[in-house]
Amino acid sequence: MSNTQPKNVTVFWIVLAFVVWIAIFFPFVSSKLAIFEDAISYYEHTKFFVENLAKGIFPLWDPFWTNGAPNDFFLRRIGAFNPSYLVIILFEALRIPYTYAYLSFLALYYWGGMIAFYLLAMRLYNNRLIAYAGYLILMFSSLGTRLFDSYMMLITVPIIWFFYFLVAFSQTPRKHLFLGVVLSFMILSSTYIPFYFLSFLCFFLFFFAVFYFKQISDIWSRYRHFFKENRVLVLLSIGIVCLSFIPAIMFYHNSSHGQIVLPARHGSFQPGDALLVPAKTLDWGAVEDLVFSTYFSDFRTIRFAVIYIPFFAFIIFALGALGRITRRAAFMFTCGFALLCCLVPHGLPFYDFLFKHVFFLKYFRNLHFFLWFVLIPLFVLLILEHWKIFNDIKLTGLVTKKRLLVCMLSIHVMAVVFIILRADGIISSYIMIFLSAIFWTMLLLERFRPYSWAFALLTLAVVVQPVEVYHYLVKRGGPYVPEKTYGYHFSFTNVTLKQPDLPFSMKSSLAKGGVLYYAASGYNSVFQNITNYSLNKYLQNAFILVDHVQVIEPNTVIFSLLEWHFLEDDNKAFVFTNTSDQVKLNSNNPNPSDKVFRINREDDSFKILSFDANHLKLRITVPYEKFLIYNDSYDSHWHVAVNGKREDLYQTNVGFKGVWIPAGKSIVEFRYGYWWQYVLNIGLLLSGVLFLLGILWFSKKSYAVKES
Repeated sequence: MSNTQPKNVTVFWIVLAFVVWIAIFFPFVSSKLAIFEDAISYYEHTKFFVENLAKGIFPLWDPFWTNGAPNDFFLRRIGAFNPSYLVIILFEALRIPYTYAYLSFLALYYWGGMIAFYLLAMRLYNNRLIAYAGYLILMFSSLGTRLFDSYMMLITVPIIWFFYFLVAFSQTPRKHLFLGVVLSFMILSSTYIPFYFLSFLCFFLFFFAVFYFKQISDIWSRYRHFFKENRVLVLLSIGIVCLSFIPAIMFYHNSSHGQIVLPARHGSFQPGDALLVPAKTLDWGAVEDLVFSTYFSDFRTIRFAVIYIPFFAFIIFALGALGRITRRAAFMFTCGFALLCCLVPHGLPFYDFLFKHVFFLKYFRNLHFFLWFVLIPLFVLLILEHWKIFNDIKLTGLVTKKRLLVCMLSIHVMAVVFIILRADGIISSYIMIFLSAIFWTMLLLERFRPYSWAFALLTLAVVVQPVEVYHYLVKRGGPYVPEKTYGYHFSFTNVTLKQPDLPFSMKSSLAKGGVLYYAASGYNSVFQNITNYSLNKYLQNAFILVDHVQVIEPNTVIFSLLEWHFLEDDNKAFVFTNTSDQVKLNSNNPNPSDKVFRINREDDSFKILSFDANHLKLRITVPYEKFLIYNDSYDSHWHVAVNGKREDLYQTNVGFKGVWIPAGKSIVEFRYGYWWQYVLNIGLLLSGVLFLLGILWFSKKSYAVKES
């Protein structure tokens, strides 16, 4: 049970286990099988983000999502300050197609999280075999399957890294460990719902204070000494972390002021804040997820989103029950159980109380995410603690060792009986129990010579069952349909349809009616109240010129009248205005047409000079004053300049943008956001890169000092 195994041998088994995992899920990683559900959206929005970054653009607006929408919602979901996304840019620079680059990134990102878990276990147990067991159990749990149907790993992985760095820094304060805490915290705090992480952090800190109160002074003393020695680094890092909250605060502010809506989430209930989740919509908590998973105890029927942990882990749990409960085991169990109790929206009083008194609980919709974010990794750590408890059982002689061996074998016999009684066991479960019995027998009798055989047999015992289980899961996968290119060129026509079909057979709903998932509020109003035929007819062109404007109030819109204007191409636009200035109502055209003028192509009178996610610049020549309608969704953060002069940009036809332009040649420039937003976001992303480089640099120096 000693920790004498050479590092390079341990590295070999860590790499080999990942190769086995890749082999199991190769149909998904190689894109032969399709990712689905939430994973599709993240595939697409990550593509939009990284390919804009490669062009030197930080995309705060997405002109291809539901006729244009603020991109901050998706930037928060993917974690835009995570420097790991630069790996995808590197892969694409090496001419690797995006699909393969993205799926390879996901696999490597997940592996990075598993390595962090191994390092965390090493910090806690200082035993490579125990840490490697935790690495295997977590890697081959169903946590990894969520890469292909969800986005959970984008949060779970930095959470694991955060707690590794936090534990390591608390034990031995070093610069690279401090920077790791800062970077992982910055990534997590800038996500869509940072409160998943912050909630568990609060639980962790509270129960740590309860169970380890006497150690707090020693830890704080180490912190204080480090802070004194590295005052500039600490203050600069804290300042950057504080700045990283600004985009998230702005995002929540905009959502509370009606700039965006999430109709598919809220249904008929539409709160003033688009991100708020009504308590009555919470019908799926952590307990429901656990109960749902029990319906797939026959692993031949397993599917995605089902909780599965290799059965070898439960044998370890049973073995640990033979020893005495430790304080760390009690801490882990209490922390997880208390969190689980607070995740039950019906039946227990805790959630209702917290929902009323803790403001950020109103932003939680998927309470079961806590299982995947923290409770599964925490359970695996508890399993490793049980291994250590079993390890620490004092052996006083041959008789005691024989009794312990009998107890161990009895647990394996009971496991066989349990599977037989279930009548739905798979062959690999019996093989796993057989290999486990051999492993623990040889470990108790200290017969592993050389010790690397312990790693080999442990790997077989843990992996044999997941190989068969995931074989059935992979068989349920659907074929991959090649993606259409996500184009960044401007389209003059088919604005509603200009968003390409999403990859993996998911079709756009924009032309088919239904409910939008996420949209600018004005465009959603038009979409919900006007027939698809009329809307698509109106949106055949990105630019329309009219001669007349009528000012209306937002609460007096008659959508049937607006639809009639769309169908008839009536030469009039309806605008909202927040200014007290007089709005120009008519052009100086002495003989205006009855119909709008639709711009279908570039010519001498109209040309797109530049276009990207946040910006559009065009040149237009008209004989008389015209009101130019740009049929991209309206948002108050858009600004327009005509011939270099800032002009009023009107919310036009409820959901779009419009501006008056003078007679003659004009340069019209639309811009989204403010310069300081781009400086802040790019600066935070670069800070993340610098933090990562600092971690690598200082860890190398720390290792060199340790070796010397």
